[in-house]
Amino acid sequence: MASEGLSCGSDCGGISWDYEFQQLTFSGGLYGALLGVGLLLSITAATSNLDSWRLRLELQCLRLNTSKFWLGLDFALAVIQSIHFCVRTYTTSLPFVGFILEAIPALYFLCYLLPFWGFAHCEGILSGFYWMLFDRAIPDSILIGSIASLPVAEVEGKKTWFAPSWLAALHLLRSWSKILRVYKINLEMFRNQLLDILISTFFKVYLMAMMMLTFENLGDPPFFVEFSQVKWNTISSMYFVLTSVATVGFGDLAPVSSLGRICTVFAIYSGLAWTATAAYRCLQILAVNQTGGGFFEPVLHSKYIVVIGNPTGQMLRNFLAEIFHPDHAEDADDLHVSVILPPGHPGQEVVTEWLRQPQNLRMLPRVHIFQGTALSDTDLNRVTIAAATCVFILPNLLCQSVMQEDTENIIRMMAVQRLVPKARFILLLLRAENRKLLTEAHMDGNVTTAAYDQFKLEMAGKSCMVHGFAPLLSNLCKSIAIEEDEDDEEGEADHKPQWKKDFERGCGLEVYEVELSLTYAQRDATFIEVVVDIIEQTGGLVYLVGLVEARQDSKKVLINPGPNYKIKQSLPGFKIMGIFLASDREAIMQCDVGMVFLGRRERVSMDEGGVDQEEEEGTAPKIVQKEEDIPELAHVSMKPEHKAAAINLARVSRRHQRSLKPMRPPLKRLAVGGHILILAVGTETTEDLRLGIEHFVKPLRQSILNAEDIIPVVVLSAMQPRDWFNVETSEQVYFLQGSPTSMLDLQRVNFTGASAIFITHGGAGRHDVENKESWTVDFEVICCTRLVESQLPIGSPTLVLSDIVVDSNHPFLPLPGLVGAGQTPKEQLKGGQAEELSRQGRQGNQRRVLFGFISYPSVA
Repeated sequence: MASEGLSCGSDCGGISWDYEFQQLTFSGGLYGALLGVGLLLSITAATSNLDSWRLRLELQCLRLNTSKFWLGLDFALAVIQSIHFCVRTYTTSLPFVGFILEAIPALYFLCYLLPFWGFAHCEGILSGFYWMLFDRAIPDSILIGSIASLPVAEVEGKKTWFAPSWLAALHLLRSWSKILRVYKINLEMFRNQLLDILISTFFKVYLMAMMMLTFENLGDPPFFVEFSQVKWNTISSMYFVLTSVATVGFGDLAPVSSLGRICTVFAIYSGLAWTATAAYRCLQILAVNQTGGGFFEPVLHSKYIVVIGNPTGQMLRNFLAEIFHPDHAEDADDLHVSVILPPGHPGQEVVTEWLRQPQNLRMLPRVHIFQGTALSDTDLNRVTIAAATCVFILPNLLCQSVMQEDTENIIRMMAVQRLVPKARFILLLLRAENRKLLTEAHMDGNVTTAAYDQFKLEMAGKSCMVHGFAPLLSNLCKSIAIEEDEDDEEGEADHKPQWKKDFERGCGLEVYEVELSLTYAQRDATFIEVVVDIIEQTGGLVYLVGLVEARQDSKKVLINPGPNYKIKQSLPGFKIMGIFLASDREAIMQCDVGMVFLGRRERVSMDEGGVDQEEEEGTAPKIVQKEEDIPELAHVSMKPEHKAAAINLARVSRRHQRSLKPMRPPLKRLAVGGHILILAVGTETTEDLRLGIEHFVKPLRQSILNAEDIIPVVVLSAMQPRDWFNVETSEQVYFLQGSPTSMLDLQRVNFTGASAIFITHGGAGRHDVENKESWTVDFEVICCTRLVESQLPIGSPTLVLSDIVVDSNHPFLPLPGLVGAGQTPKEQLKGGQAEELSRQGRQGNQRRVLFGFISYPSVA
């Protein structure tokens, strides 16, 4: 029968190198094919857009590593193959059924291997070579190739029963550790730890035993035979010394000469001393590395950045996850990151445990965490700071003193600048006013600064005017997301509100950088005309959100440069790229030569409306406040420069006096409603309250053409902000002293009539936060949000924005307009409430902005 030709049956050849060389030929062919095709795949991934395939492979690898079914199947097939090999060592036969028992696991192992192989090579050439050399490629190639050769490998007309199926024990070890993790077995319990040690030891003993059985039955290969004829040769002498030093001499070799015995005694004692010394040194190095010591030197020509400062563990995790996200895999292919944390920083243990999770193991060899100080040249040299192309300085968002945190980070940056003055620095400040410490000292030449409060408040202010602005900006700039349980999307599809469907469709769009068509510059098009043309060409499926002016040595990124921005002409060494939001690169369609320019028809002629006249003459008119006159100094005789200084001092003095008594909101204006309300919680015990209201007001006033269009802003706080002078000259910005968690004070500012309510920190939860759990920093914001939402009537158009620091606290915020205070948003969406969501007017705008804004303020 044909099936009987696949195996040797009961008439089988033994274990010999004649069979093994044929099996190794098959194995080498399989390994070479994986290596060659993988290299082509790595080159394709580096030169083409394979982001969607890379993401699919990563998800498949994650599914295989975390699925109970697939891990259980892998473990069961490996057990069958290992037991079957033991049986064959006694029967020395391989019937057809036995061949099937070998072939099925081998075929499964090959299919199990391919997703990991593909993902490793999509990550880059170095990642692919590393996986081929140090992961499962070599043992699985030997196992699968040997079994595939069984039907064809013959010596003197006989097939063999032998194939190194005992290599399946490696699958047992790998699957066993993953199964423990998937089933969440607590290894801190003595019983579970003991069981894990016993089973793992059994698998390792089996692996070593079968390896000895194979090599002893094979004997020396033909090219080793002539070297083994003399009893004391190189290999046997090394074997004798190693077994003697380990004090497990087997007695098969023993010196007979006096000098040989003296050398044996010397070798044993010196070997034991050296072994103890080497073990002690290794343990010391291991202990130093685990506590943040050690040394790191990046590979030549690799990308390398250093992170210093005092970031929290959660912030550092988000930072690393964003940098090494699969969407940035092409740029992070050879990237290494070193982090210097202060001694005793709790973030080291948090990040280290996070990196050891299965889905993050790809980052583990490229992230290096040290403990030290940026003010020490020794610590900076330990991370080879001279090789860094960029240095990030990150703050602690949970700090007690904002001023102290910013000044410490500025000092850290100055210390690093002494050693690497030409490196690029990216400094994140907690307060925008501290940026003046850099500009006035002329230290901002190669320093890019970002202010946490400015970004947060400007985004909140813009969200009050443009609902959904925060999620749009988040989706555009961020790749990571909160890990949540999967919903039954099919069951909820019919009940989803339209805004959620549109939002999810928008989340599926990718950001692409594509060269802009030359036609736009030739037709003297403006940015808004190109935007309209792209929308018309693609039927509203692709959006142009910005431009990249790329030169040979630098890039300038312009996000929404303005409707009247003229598209520049591309020149040699200068290209204009477009930043597109699209489902894939092929969906992007631009106006080419000979095509109709659909964006120009959106222009309104001056005869029809005269709208373009103002735009062509210049920028839109803005409200300009007149300088305050000082009549007391009008007739004083002074030198012109002295008089100008005196007038300026008088203006500053009056401004300061007025800021001490801020304007209260008029009752008539509050009664009309439509105002924006800022609730600053946790300000009762804050001595130096600085809210940065000017950043919140700035986007609200930028697009105002007439004074009648100004939206009033009312601040409710228990303490008056010390930085109120920054908004003292702004129109219709009011302050009212009171408690945001008091229903009476909320009614005083007519919170139910407000168009938007922004609930922010003013020191809430930051006092003694180091001695508490990190989530407590948001407790007053959460309580205030729940109070406001519970009192707003169902159907109210009021937008509620909550500013939380710890992103994992967002489930405690209520879904607007719904009851069920003890439920999380995900639970509120279930149980038949999805239909109610689609009917209510609040959730459509409120929750969309709320989720997008509160989820990730810490990574901004």
